[in-house]
Amino acid sequence: MDAYPRSSLFCFIVKLITNGSYMNRNPKVLLVDDDKAFGGIVKQHLEQAGYSVEHCFDGVDAWNLYSRSKYDICLIDIVLPKMNGFELAKEIRNVTMLTPIFFLSAEKTEETDRISGFQLGGDGYLVKPFSFEELVKRMKVILKWTRPNRTELLVGHTVANYTFHYRKLKIFETSSKLAKGRISPIEAKMLRYFLSRPNIIVQKDEVLLRVWGKEDFYASRSMDVFIGRVRRLLKLVPRVELETVYNVGLRLNVPEDILPVKITVPIH
Repeated sequence: MDAYPRSSLFCFIVKLITNGSYMNRNPKVLLVDDDKAFGGIVKQHLEQAGYSVEHCFDGVDAWNLYSRSKYDICLIDIVLPKMNGFELAKEIRNVTMLTPIFFLSAEKTEETDRISGFQLGGDGYLVKPFSFEELVKRMKVILKWTRPNRTELLVGHTVANYTFHYRKLKIFETSSKLAKGRISPIEAKMLRYFLSRPNIIVQKDEVLLRVWGKEDFYASRSMDVFIGRVRRLLKLVPRVELETVYNVGLRLNVPEDILPVKITVPIH
């Protein structure tokens, strides 16, 4: 196998590995529900399924806890004392768009409230009482995209009949294996970032920090240029679109039947 190229992409990946981003650990869940009995049952089921769970009973305590630690996913009841679930989600989204948020709602929750939850950056709803099997299944689906496998190094994605290879800095037609284009190291970083998070809204500030490692005016202007380039590259793939969500961020829209497939190599 040929050696990795000495590119900024390679340095970025090495940094991820060496700073512990690929360390193995159980997914960490912030559960916020003021119903101690119900929340206790949810916590017990999730821990039995292999999750590490912190259970808070009001929005203020949950926000203080979130501010001091990192979580892979948040499960938030809408009706909470001190700070309701929507207010808590808004505080979280002011910090990051990457942590998935599922709202736990009562059956009588109004449709307008559910829409408001999605507008705040919620990733899903679960109506009480819900199946714990459904909860775990839905959590696994979204964590597959937001939390990488720590035993593998991601080097590419296949979408429909096209492969974006970040190590070779090329786009291949998957069936024929013919090269259809080249990508720069920064374009590779951006493609890797968005294809790892299909159908999830991310803030531009997050992309700046993850791809450029800084957040300033010149980096932001540069990113706008590369967003245009990435959009042109993605035109190869029918039905895939990098959408600007006004006043919120960016979302890579990918139909369910052609969700990206990871190309990985083992981490030794």
